[in-house]
Amino acid sequence: MSSPGNLRLEDLRIPLVEILSATNDFSHENLIGVGGIGTVYKGQLTERLQNRTAAVKRFHYYQGKEDFLNELNSISKFQHENIISFIGYCGEGDEMIIVSEYAINGTLVDHLKDPNKRLSMTWTQRLKICLGAAKAINYLHFGLSDDNVVIHRNIKSDVILLDKNLEAKISSFVLSIEVGRNQQHIYKHVGGTDYYMDPIHRESGILKKELDVYSFGVVMFELLSGTLAYRPMKIGDGKPQPLINLVRRYYNIDGLDKLIDPRIRDQTDRRSLDTFKEIAYRCISYNLNERPSMDRIVKRITEALEIHVSD
Repeated sequence: MSSPGNLRLEDLRIPLVEILSATNDFSHENLIGVGGIGTVYKGQLTERLQNRTAAVKRFHYYQGKEDFLNELNSISKFQHENIISFIGYCGEGDEMIIVSEYAINGTLVDHLKDPNKRLSMTWTQRLKICLGAAKAINYLHFGLSDDNVVIHRNIKSDVILLDKNLEAKISSFVLSIEVGRNQQHIYKHVGGTDYYMDPIHRESGILKKELDVYSFGVVMFELLSGTLAYRPMKIGDGKPQPLINLVRRYYNIDGLDKLIDPRIRDQTDRRSLDTFKEIAYRCISYNLNERPSMDRIVKRITEALEIHVSD
Protein backbone atom coordinates (compact mmCIF):
# COMPACT_ATOMS: atom_id res chain seq x y z
CA MET A 1 0.00 0.00 0.00
CA SER A 2 1.29 3.47 -0.85
CA SER A 3 1.36 6.21 1.76
CA PRO A 4 2.36 9.87 1.96
CA GLY A 5 5.81 10.44 0.55
CA ASN A 6 5.70 7.08 -1.27
CA LEU A 7 6.56 5.28 1.96
CA ARG A 8 5.26 1.81 2.69
CA LEU A 9 2.70 1.70 5.47
CA GLU A 10 5.13 -0.41 7.49
CA ASP A 11 7.59 2.50 7.38
CA LEU A 12 5.08 4.66 9.26
CA ARG A 13 4.76 2.37 12.25
CA ILE A 14 5.44 4.19 15.55
CA PRO A 15 6.68 2.15 18.55
CA LEU A 16 4.27 2.08 21.48
CA VAL A 17 6.98 3.32 23.83
CA GLU A 18 7.22 6.50 21.76
CA ILE A 19 3.47 7.04 21.88
CA LEU A 20 3.41 6.48 25.63
CA SER A 21 6.14 9.08 26.03
CA ALA A 22 4.33 11.53 23.74
CA THR A 23 1.04 11.27 25.65
CA ASN A 24 2.53 10.92 29.14
CA ASP A 25 1.17 7.36 29.35
CA PHE A 26 -2.23 8.43 28.00
CA SER A 27 -2.66 10.83 30.89
CA HIS A 28 -5.96 12.55 31.58
CA GLU A 29 -4.23 15.90 31.12
CA ASN A 30 -3.53 14.95 27.52
CA LEU A 31 -7.07 13.76 26.79
CA ILE A 32 -8.78 15.90 24.14
CA GLY A 33 -11.69 13.76 23.01
CA VAL A 34 -13.81 10.72 23.84
CA GLY A 35 -16.00 8.92 21.30
CA GLY A 36 -17.78 5.69 20.66
CA ILE A 37 -14.77 4.12 18.97
CA GLY A 38 -12.00 5.34 21.23
CA THR A 39 -10.21 8.24 22.86
CA VAL A 40 -7.99 10.98 21.46
CA TYR A 41 -4.95 12.42 23.19
CA LYS A 42 -2.66 15.31 22.46
CA GLY A 43 0.91 14.14 22.08
CA GLN A 44 4.34 15.71 21.65
CA LEU A 45 6.40 13.56 19.29
CA THR A 46 10.16 13.16 19.32
CA GLU A 47 12.78 14.68 17.06
CA ARG A 48 12.60 11.55 14.90
CA LEU A 49 9.08 12.68 14.03
CA GLN A 50 10.05 16.34 13.71
CA ASN A 51 8.88 17.23 17.25
CA ARG A 52 5.37 17.53 15.91
CA THR A 53 2.32 18.03 18.11
CA ALA A 54 -0.07 15.24 17.20
CA ALA A 55 -3.53 13.85 17.80
CA VAL A 56 -3.28 10.26 19.00
CA LYS A 57 -6.45 8.23 18.45
CA ARG A 58 -6.56 5.08 20.59
CA PHE A 59 -9.25 2.66 19.43
CA HIS A 60 -11.16 0.45 21.85
CA TYR A 61 -9.49 -2.95 21.58
CA TYR A 62 -12.68 -4.91 22.26
CA GLN A 63 -14.62 -3.60 19.27
CA GLY A 64 -12.40 -1.39 17.21
CA LYS A 65 -10.30 -3.59 14.95
CA GLU A 66 -12.46 -3.17 11.86
CA ASP A 67 -12.80 0.57 12.49
CA PHE A 68 -9.06 0.91 13.03
CA LEU A 69 -8.12 -0.96 9.86
CA ASN A 70 -10.67 0.93 7.80
CA GLU A 71 -9.45 4.31 8.95
CA LEU A 72 -5.80 3.32 8.62
CA ASN A 73 -6.25 2.01 5.08
CA SER A 74 -8.11 5.17 4.14
CA ILE A 75 -6.20 8.03 5.73
CA SER A 76 -2.82 6.59 4.75
CA LYS A 77 -3.73 7.09 1.07
CA PHE A 78 -4.86 10.69 1.23
CA GLN A 79 -2.72 13.69 0.37
CA HIS A 80 -4.71 16.89 0.37
CA GLU A 81 -4.24 20.18 2.21
CA ASN A 82 -7.78 20.03 3.59
CA ILE A 83 -7.57 16.46 4.89
CA ILE A 84 -5.91 15.92 8.25
CA SER A 85 -2.35 14.69 7.72
CA PHE A 86 -1.55 11.10 8.64
CA ILE A 87 1.68 10.74 10.65
CA GLY A 88 1.79 7.07 11.63
CA TYR A 89 0.21 4.23 13.55
CA CYS A 90 0.82 1.58 16.19
CA GLY A 91 -0.51 -1.96 16.33
CA GLU A 92 1.55 -3.47 19.12
CA GLY A 93 -0.23 -6.05 21.27
CA ASP A 94 -3.84 -5.04 21.74
CA GLU A 95 -3.16 -1.42 20.88
CA MET A 96 -4.70 0.12 17.77
CA ILE A 97 -3.56 3.70 17.41
CA ILE A 98 -3.57 6.26 14.61
CA VAL A 99 -1.42 9.37 14.90
CA SER A 100 -2.30 12.41 12.85
CA GLU A 101 -1.87 16.15 12.64
CA TYR A 102 -3.10 18.13 15.66
CA ALA A 103 -5.60 20.89 14.86
CA ILE A 104 -5.02 23.61 17.43
CA ASN A 105 -8.44 25.22 17.00
CA GLY A 106 -10.42 22.05 17.58
CA THR A 107 -13.56 21.24 15.65
CA LEU A 108 -16.17 23.32 13.91
CA VAL A 109 -18.58 22.13 16.62
CA ASP A 110 -16.39 23.83 19.23
CA HIS A 111 -16.84 27.14 17.42
CA LEU A 112 -20.57 26.79 16.88
CA LYS A 113 -21.20 25.73 20.50
CA ASP A 114 -19.21 28.53 22.09
CA PRO A 115 -21.11 31.86 21.77
CA ASN A 116 -17.92 33.90 21.87
CA LYS A 117 -16.19 31.83 19.21
CA ARG A 118 -19.29 31.81 17.02
CA LEU A 119 -19.73 35.57 17.27
CA SER A 120 -16.09 36.08 16.34
CA MET A 121 -16.43 34.03 13.15
CA THR A 122 -16.86 36.39 10.22
CA TRP A 123 -18.70 35.49 7.05
CA THR A 124 -15.36 35.40 5.24
CA GLN A 125 -14.04 32.85 7.73
CA ARG A 126 -17.19 30.74 7.48
CA LEU A 127 -17.00 30.72 3.69
CA LYS A 128 -13.32 29.74 3.78
CA ILE A 129 -14.00 26.91 6.24
CA CYS A 130 -16.80 25.68 4.02
CA LEU A 131 -14.67 25.98 0.91
CA GLY A 132 -11.79 24.02 2.42
CA ALA A 133 -14.09 21.22 3.56
CA ALA A 134 -15.79 21.13 0.15
CA LYS A 135 -12.42 20.83 -1.60
CA ALA A 136 -11.51 17.87 0.63
CA ILE A 137 -14.76 16.04 -0.13
CA ASN A 138 -14.37 16.83 -3.83
CA TYR A 139 -10.92 15.21 -3.66
CA LEU A 140 -12.45 12.08 -2.12
CA HIS A 141 -15.14 11.95 -4.81
CA PHE A 142 -13.07 12.84 -7.86
CA GLY A 143 -9.38 13.28 -7.08
CA LEU A 144 -8.06 9.87 -6.06
CA SER A 145 -8.34 7.92 -9.28
CA ASP A 146 -10.29 7.69 -12.50
CA ASP A 147 -11.93 4.47 -11.38
CA ASN A 148 -12.81 4.85 -7.71
CA VAL A 149 -14.68 7.19 -5.37
CA VAL A 150 -14.29 7.44 -1.60
CA ILE A 151 -17.53 8.13 0.25
CA HIS A 152 -16.85 9.55 3.70
CA ARG A 153 -20.29 8.57 5.07
CA ASN A 154 -20.12 10.71 8.21
CA ILE A 155 -19.63 14.34 7.19
CA LYS A 156 -20.63 16.62 10.07
CA SER A 157 -19.25 19.60 11.94
CA ASP A 158 -17.51 17.25 14.42
CA VAL A 159 -15.17 15.91 11.72
CA ILE A 160 -14.18 19.33 10.38
CA LEU A 161 -11.04 20.31 12.29
CA LEU A 162 -9.57 23.80 12.25
CA ASP A 163 -5.87 24.60 12.26
CA LYS A 164 -4.16 27.73 13.57
CA ASN A 165 -5.44 29.73 10.58
CA LEU A 166 -8.97 28.29 10.84
CA GLU A 167 -8.24 26.25 7.72
CA ALA A 168 -10.62 23.29 7.49
CA LYS A 169 -9.26 19.74 7.73
CA ILE A 170 -11.58 16.78 7.20
CA SER A 171 -10.95 13.90 9.61
CA SER A 172 -12.44 10.61 10.89
CA PHE A 173 -12.56 8.02 8.11
CA VAL A 174 -13.83 5.11 10.18
CA LEU A 175 -16.98 4.75 8.06
CA SER A 176 -15.48 5.68 4.70
CA ILE A 177 -15.71 3.25 1.83
CA GLU A 178 -14.08 3.13 -1.60
CA VAL A 179 -16.31 2.10 -4.48
CA GLY A 180 -16.08 1.87 -8.24
CA ARG A 181 -16.96 5.15 -9.93
CA ASN A 182 -19.53 3.49 -12.18
CA GLN A 183 -21.10 1.40 -9.43
CA GLN A 184 -24.57 2.84 -9.10
CA HIS A 185 -25.93 1.08 -6.03
CA ILE A 186 -24.21 -0.58 -3.11
CA TYR A 187 -26.24 -1.91 -0.22
CA LYS A 188 -24.46 -1.80 3.11
CA HIS A 189 -25.45 -1.28 6.72
CA VAL A 190 -26.58 2.29 7.23
CA GLY A 191 -23.87 4.53 8.67
CA GLY A 192 -23.75 8.14 9.71
CA THR A 193 -25.04 10.50 12.38
CA ASP A 194 -28.59 11.61 13.10
CA TYR A 195 -29.50 15.05 11.75
CA TYR A 196 -26.70 14.84 9.16
CA MET A 197 -27.63 11.54 7.56
CA ASP A 198 -29.13 11.46 4.09
CA PRO A 199 -32.75 10.30 4.54
CA ILE A 200 -32.58 8.34 1.27
CA HIS A 201 -29.58 6.39 2.56
CA ARG A 202 -31.26 5.90 5.93
CA GLU A 203 -34.42 4.47 4.37
CA SER A 204 -32.99 2.46 1.48
CA GLY A 205 -29.41 1.57 2.37
CA ILE A 206 -28.36 2.83 -1.07
CA LEU A 207 -24.79 4.05 -0.85
CA LYS A 208 -23.80 6.80 -3.28
CA LYS A 209 -21.52 9.81 -3.05
CA GLU A 210 -24.59 12.08 -2.96
CA LEU A 211 -25.06 11.12 0.69
CA ASP A 212 -21.89 13.13 1.49
CA VAL A 213 -23.40 16.04 -0.44
CA TYR A 214 -26.52 15.94 1.74
CA SER A 215 -24.50 15.90 4.96
CA PHE A 216 -22.34 18.75 3.74
CA GLY A 217 -25.46 20.78 2.96
CA VAL A 218 -26.48 20.41 6.61
CA VAL A 219 -23.07 21.74 7.68
CA MET A 220 -23.49 24.69 5.30
CA PHE A 221 -26.76 25.62 6.99
CA GLU A 222 -25.09 25.28 10.40
CA LEU A 223 -22.53 27.87 9.34
CA LEU A 224 -25.22 30.11 7.86
CA SER A 225 -27.37 29.98 11.00
CA GLY A 226 -24.67 29.62 13.63
CA THR A 227 -26.69 26.73 15.06
CA LEU A 228 -25.90 23.03 15.31
CA ALA A 229 -28.22 20.74 13.37
CA TYR A 230 -29.41 18.86 16.44
CA ARG A 231 -30.23 21.89 18.59
CA PRO A 232 -33.94 22.75 18.32
CA MET A 233 -34.70 26.28 17.11
CA LYS A 234 -37.90 28.18 16.74
CA ILE A 235 -39.10 31.05 14.58
CA GLY A 236 -41.57 33.40 16.22
CA ASP A 237 -44.12 31.51 18.26
CA GLY A 238 -43.55 28.26 16.39
CA LYS A 239 -42.61 24.99 18.00
CA PRO A 240 -38.84 24.37 18.37
CA GLN A 241 -37.59 22.11 15.58
CA PRO A 242 -34.26 20.83 14.24
CA LEU A 243 -32.49 23.20 11.88
CA ILE A 244 -33.14 21.37 8.59
CA ASN A 245 -36.86 21.03 9.38
CA LEU A 246 -37.04 24.81 9.63
CA VAL A 247 -34.97 25.27 6.47
CA ARG A 248 -37.42 23.13 4.50
CA ARG A 249 -40.43 24.87 6.00
CA TYR A 250 -39.32 28.45 5.46
CA TYR A 251 -37.00 28.36 2.45
CA ASN A 252 -39.61 29.20 -0.17
CA ILE A 253 -41.66 31.65 1.89
CA ASP A 254 -38.95 34.19 2.67
CA GLY A 255 -38.65 33.05 6.27
CA LEU A 256 -35.11 31.76 5.96
CA ASP A 257 -33.67 35.18 6.79
CA LYS A 258 -34.82 34.62 10.36
CA LEU A 259 -32.52 31.59 10.53
CA ILE A 260 -29.41 33.45 9.38
CA ASP A 261 -26.99 34.23 12.20
CA PRO A 262 -27.53 37.94 13.04
CA ARG A 263 -23.74 38.31 13.31
CA ILE A 264 -23.47 37.94 9.55
CA ARG A 265 -26.95 38.78 8.25
CA ASP A 266 -26.56 42.54 8.62
CA GLN A 267 -22.89 42.71 7.61
CA THR A 268 -22.84 40.62 4.45
CA ASP A 269 -23.56 41.22 0.80
CA ARG A 270 -27.03 39.86 0.04
CA ARG A 271 -25.84 38.22 -3.19
CA SER A 272 -23.18 36.29 -1.31
CA LEU A 273 -25.72 34.94 1.18
CA ASP A 274 -28.16 34.04 -1.60
CA THR A 275 -25.50 32.23 -3.64
CA PHE A 276 -24.49 30.23 -0.59
CA LYS A 277 -27.96 29.28 0.62
CA GLU A 278 -29.18 28.33 -2.85
CA ILE A 279 -26.43 25.73 -3.36
CA ALA A 280 -26.83 24.54 0.24
CA TYR A 281 -30.54 23.98 -0.32
CA ARG A 282 -29.87 21.93 -3.43
CA CYS A 283 -27.54 19.74 -1.38
CA ILE A 284 -30.38 18.62 0.90
CA SER A 285 -32.81 17.83 -1.91
CA TYR A 286 -34.80 14.61 -1.56
CA ASN A 287 -34.04 14.02 -5.25
CA LEU A 288 -30.50 12.65 -5.71
CA ASN A 289 -30.37 14.00 -9.25
CA GLU A 290 -30.95 17.53 -8.03
CA ARG A 291 -28.01 17.48 -5.65
CA PRO A 292 -24.94 19.25 -7.08
CA SER A 293 -21.58 17.54 -7.45
CA MET A 294 -18.86 18.60 -5.04
CA ASP A 295 -16.92 20.40 -7.76
CA ARG A 296 -20.03 22.47 -8.48
CA ILE A 297 -20.37 23.23 -4.77
CA VAL A 298 -16.73 24.38 -4.66
CA LYS A 299 -17.40 26.76 -7.57
CA ARG A 300 -20.50 28.27 -5.98
CA ILE A 301 -18.87 28.78 -2.57
CA THR A 302 -15.92 30.40 -4.35
CA GLU A 303 -18.36 32.74 -6.09
CA ALA A 304 -20.02 33.61 -2.79
CA LEU A 305 -16.60 34.39 -1.31
CA GLU A 306 -15.54 36.52 -4.29
CA ILE A 307 -18.78 38.49 -4.18
CA HIS A 308 -18.32 39.15 -0.48
CA VAL A 309 -14.67 40.21 -0.51
CA SER A 310 -15.18 42.44 -3.54
CA ASP A 311 -18.13 44.23 -1.98
